[in-house]
Amino acid sequence: MKYASLLFLVVSLFSCSQKKKKKEVEAYPVLETMGYYQRFSQKLWLAGINKNWELADFYTHELEEVTEHLIEGDVIHDDYNLSNLTVQMLLPKIEKVEEAIRQKDEVLFLDNYKLMISSCNLCHNTTKHNFIKITTPNDSSIWNQNFSLD
Repeated sequence: MKYASLLFLVVSLFSCSQKKKKKEVEAYPVLETMGYYQRFSQKLWLAGINKNWELADFYTHELEEVTEHLIEGDVIHDDYNLSNLTVQMLLPKIEKVEEAIRQKDEVLFLDNYKLMISSCNLCHNTTKHNFIKITTPNDSSIWNQNFSLD
């Protein structure tokens, strides 16, 4: 009887922790996280094209922190594992941007930044959010996003 009671207690605790974990995953702030990506990537671009490598490095680290939280959150959203997609698609591109910043290489920065943004759009396509198109910032808009239908 002692063993049955102990087994029941262990199973009950495990069951409760699984429900809590699932609830936390469902509550992950995906939209807020994407907003951070957009804001920090735009500021990273502006710092990089102005050769402010210290500021560019700062925003790269901000992007890495947001990325680490998303990965550690084991986030499933609309049946897509955003954490895995982020590891596969975005993280390697952020690391390449970071390397360009370390080298203070403007051409490499521009190329790797564009690849990073392309990985964002590839992920949007993969997760059926292809209507969200992130762009390289330009002077004509405060947003680095294409809002047109094309």
